[in-house]
Amino acid sequence: MARFGINLMAWSGRIGPAELALLPRIAELGYAGVELPILSPDSVDPDAARAALQEVGLECTASSALPPGASLLDPDERERGIAWIDRVLAAAERCGARLLCGPLFHPVGALPGRPPSDAEWESCIHGLRAAGARAADRGMILAIEPLNRFETHFLNTIADAMRLLDAVDHPAVGLHLDTFHMNVEEKVLAEAIKRAGSRLVHVHFSENDRGIVGSGHVDWASVVGALRAIGYLDGDRWITFETFSSSVPEIAAATAIWRPIVPDAWTFARASLDFVRKLLK
Repeated sequence: MARFGINLMAWSGRIGPAELALLPRIAELGYAGVELPILSPDSVDPDAARAALQEVGLECTASSALPPGASLLDPDERERGIAWIDRVLAAAERCGARLLCGPLFHPVGALPGRPPSDAEWESCIHGLRAAGARAADRGMILAIEPLNRFETHFLNTIADAMRLLDAVDHPAVGLHLDTFHMNVEEKVLAEAIKRAGSRLVHVHFSENDRGIVGSGHVDWASVVGALRAIGYLDGDRWITFETFSSSVPEIAAATAIWRPIVPDAWTFARASLDFVRKLLK
């Protein structure tokens, strides 16, 4: 059975004392783990995070995104991107994570107003191979997330992601799917998930408006059915719930969330988990 996690960005984009104080209540709700948003690796205290997680019996994954000037698509920036990913991997490993997910190819929202070029494609292949080697050295997995067309020009569909991963061909680099982005870009979510097959190493459950899972128009029964069909639910993979807080300026700006999407983070955490548990039964 897959394990349930929740991204701490429902509350905050940081990992400090206030965020670590949330962990006991998250564990009480029945979560197996949390996803740590490592957006500034130098500001994370990995030892404190690991101790806090262990104290309440939670595991963790990690998520991140590339900062401006560190794109794997640009040969002039690629080494900075690889180095950034390596710094995030180091912090995530010390926190106890074995998986780092996100759009780890290009800064979110950097839109050139054109399709991806062949040169960007080739540069990204080289960058992800190098980043995958860094992850493998740490015994970790990189899970690459396609985003919708309004957040990146480079990787939008599962078909494109599969083509990229086939070209990268590294065992430490897999696919991360987020149902929010899929809802924009895929014709039928279940068919897209089945196409991903064994490449799929991480999943975010997020409603079509980033609201409480089960409160919108995503066909969750077919999503779960497709995950079961490819064997994703049979192992120890994660189903991680994700939404963003409109009260955190940097998160609101990055995700264009200017109104409350959920009543509060705790309601999102509890109601989303209850819905999916019932669905799986």
